[in-house]
Parts: sequence; structure tokens; C-alpha cells
Amino acid sequence: MGLGHYLFGFSGRINRAKQWAVLLVSAVHVALVCVVFVYTIGLQAIVALAQEQTTLSAVVATPQAHTFGIVFCVLYLIGLYIGLAVATKRLHDRNRSAWWLIVFFLLPAVLQIPTIMAMPEMFANIGAAMHAAQNNLPPPPPPVQSPLALIARGAATIIGLWAFVELYILRGTAGDNRFGPDPLAGR
Repeated sequence: MGLGHYLFGFSGRINRAKQWAVLLVSAVHVALVCVVFVYTIGLQAIVALAQEQTTLSAVVATPQAHTFGIVFCVLYLIGLYIGLAVATKRLHDRNRSAWWLIVFFLLPAVLQIPTIMAMPEMFANIGAAMHAAQNNLPPPPPPVQSPLALIARGAATIIGLWAFVELYILRGTAGDNRFGPDPLAGR
């Protein structure tokens, strides 16, 4: 199996070592995105935003932010595609179809919706706490998260742990399976 099929193909099987290799490459990918973010947006803009010398809308309206947005979207889509292709082949090694990607990736994302819906309130509370700290006032009470958000986040975490065990820890099917030959055969 060539590098192109390893990264972009959805058929066949790969072992745990290759799945871990993609995780390491993904870590480099994230570091690259952070470097591109600092380079395009500018460290001064980030510091000015943190020190409340500018607004987020002013930083986002810059040409550098638009450039970063385009670069980020391209890098994210490439990384997502590679991640799905490699996870598919790893699921095949476990004798599972690619439909398990829905359970392992899409379902946890959907379960995060209640938490995402509560983010404006959380950010407002952070802003109020920063304002209180700057003016020597008592901090506001933290926002109370809904039971639905807590349960959904817990379920997403359990599914994420299950996916991690399936993709990174458990050995693949010994010998050939319906998705192809054992990637460890002959070792």
C-alpha cells in the first residue's frame, strides 16, 4: 500500500502503528495551524485582543484573518479527509465497516450541541468575571449547566474513549477478513 492510498484511500486495512503515526502527524498539523495563525493574524493583534485594546470583530475583519480563514479551512478539510480515510482502514482491520465512523465521530459532535448552545452565556460570564477582577468587585457566580448538556458531554466522552480503544489499543482481526489481508501477516 503506497503513501497515497494510506492517506487518501478508504479500502483495505492498517495496523495500530499506522493509526498512531497519523495521530503524531496530526499533532504536527495542529502545530502548523497554530504557527500559521500567529503568522497571519499577528501576535500583536492577539495580545491587543487579550488586553482589550481591540475587539474581536476588528481583528477578524483584517485581510490577514481572511487569509488565515482560507488556509485553516483548506488544512482542516485535508486533515479531516485523511483522518477519516485512516480511521476507515483501521475499522476495517477490526472487521468493522466505515459506518462506525458515524458512531465514533458524528455522534459525539452531535452530543456537544447542548454545550455549544450554552457557550454565549459562558463567555459572557468570563467577561463579567474579568470585569469584576479589574474593578476589584466580587466575581459573578458561575453559570449553571443544564443536566442535558452534562449528560450529553458525558456520553460523548464515553463514546470517544470507546473509539480510542477500538482504533488505537485493540489488535485487528488475525488473518484475512472481509476487508482484506492481515496487515501484520508475514511479520
